[in-house]
Amino acid sequence: MLYYIKMHNGTEETAGPKAPNDIYEFTKELGGKSIGFKVPPNKGDLHRKLWMLTVGISQWGKVFAKLGKGDVLVYQHPANGTRIANKIIPWIKKIKKAKFIVVIHDLESLRKLSYMYNDAIHKIADNELLNNFDKIICHNDEMKKYLIDRGISEDKLVSLEIFDYISSLEMKDNYYSNSLAIAGNLFPEKSPYIYKLIEHTFNYQLNLYGPYMDKNIKLGDNIKYFGSFKPDELPGKLEGKFGLVWDGDSLDTCSGNTGNYLRYNNPHKTSLYLSAGIPVIIWKEAAMSNFIEKHKAGILVESLTEIDDVINNISDSDYTELKNNAIQIGMQLRNGYYYKKAVQKCLDNMNSNK
Repeated sequence: MLYYIKMHNGTEETAGPKAPNDIYEFTKELGGKSIGFKVPPNKGDLHRKLWMLTVGISQWGKVFAKLGKGDVLVYQHPANGTRIANKIIPWIKKIKKAKFIVVIHDLESLRKLSYMYNDAIHKIADNELLNNFDKIICHNDEMKKYLIDRGISEDKLVSLEIFDYISSLEMKDNYYSNSLAIAGNLFPEKSPYIYKLIEHTFNYQLNLYGPYMDKNIKLGDNIKYFGSFKPDELPGKLEGKFGLVWDGDSLDTCSGNTGNYLRYNNPHKTSLYLSAGIPVIIWKEAAMSNFIEKHKAGILVESLTEIDDVINNISDSDYTELKNNAIQIGMQLRNGYYYKKAVQKCLDNMNSNK
């Protein structure tokens, strides 16, 4: 039997919960049964620690009770209660003879966002805890190499390639609009490149979507802020000839911790654009650029200053090819093709090693 831990979250207007929620749905479609976990309340460090030592530990009791020999549990990483999971998972595996698959959403020890990074916890999460799993679904081959260098066995690792993205909204026809969509967290400290791009002279329409837009910034005639939308609504709101995948504080390269992280991760916004049938423009050194180039679903650039030429000078036939490929991949993402393929590979490998 296949099981998965389902965290009980509130609704959010960022893309954060979208990926894990889609994993829940796709695992359910594979025949998985959910085991509900509550998210700890946000009431201070002491209350949180007490909660984790009581409710947090008791929730793993449900896992222990349900899992039997040969059963498989899907766990999503990172999650609350790293230290508890690190102690309990090996114990459950030993006693119940069950198997564990982990799906990596982020490696905080690699991303190192200053406002949320906890060196001790994230080292445990990304080193010790990951090693406790029988199979690890990582983002791509670049992240796979990184994890192997950190001491994780290659036999455990399966590359996802790209995150899937559930959407039932109609894909828009945006063949001839010379415009660029940027969706995500628009907080200036999180996405400084956007505000540098706003100050830059360009000859295309820039369409912005997401929370925390700096309202003090004066927008020019060719810049429009559409607002913030729930992840399930966003694919139907996007307007753009291309969607941009970029990060950091520079127009010329993806710099800083968030920019460097693109060398290893699968940005969820890539999946967002493609699920809407929109080809992407992506940094050529990003790990996801390999997927985009292989499937001819976008354009690779070194600098954002190249976008003018890309948008305004691409031929109709070349764009049509990118557009059709984006639509084809988008349909796969809507159906969970890549996640289901990765899970099946994990299950097949574990069964062959019995």
